[in-house]
Order: sequence, then C-alpha cells, then structure tokens
Amino acid sequence: DSLDLHPVNDDLLLLSLSTSLPLPHVMGPVYRYLWVDKIGHSFFINIATQNEEGWGRSPHVLVWAIRRKVGHTLSALCMNTIMGRLRGAEEVKKLGLPKTLEKDMIEAFGKES
Repeated sequence: DSLDLHPVNDDLLLLSLSTSLPLPHVMGPVYRYLWVDKIGHSFFINIATQNEEGWGRSPHVLVWAIRRKVGHTLSALCMNTIMGRLRGAEEVKKLGLPKTLEKDMIEAFGKES
C-alpha cells in the first residue's frame, strides 16, 4: 500500500515502485499504465497518460530515478537540493555561493558523472 523507502535490496525496491506507483492515490486519474525498469542502480519509469494529443496518442511521462547518497548535515541536504535543480557544474558559478561551498558543489557534480 505504500512505497518502502528502505528496502533490503534493489529487487525489493523495484517491486515496491512497480506496485506502489500505480495506486490511484499516488498517480491520480489521468494515467493508463506504467512500468518500471531497473538500469544499474537506477530506475527508469515510463508513465502512459490518458490525455489525448492528436491521432489518438497520449503523451508519456519519462522519469529517470538516479540513486544518490545524501548526507545528514544541513550543508549536505542543501547541496543535494540545489544539485537536483541544476543541469551541471557550470550553473554553480551563477549562484554566487561562498567559494568553499562553490568548490564543494563543483566537486560533487564531478563525482556524479
């Protein structure tokens, strides 16, 4: 009935995503079906909607869920939130962050690639 946030292994997480996401209180009324594929340690989620867009075709929503380790400090949580909204390290310099934080952010982007 709900997504297991701390599954024992990736197969249980895949099962939890596959069974929890289609629930009506999670997806709402406009989806037809969805499927979840495991790729490495990440997940690819494809959601077919019921919103018709010409020629009787519905647009699909594609989600790439990438696993990331997040620290427990305020700094680590803030960095994770900021990184989730940026496209790459080049955008970090536009934020005007203190130099030490800017350096840490750029290094973190380098570790993700």
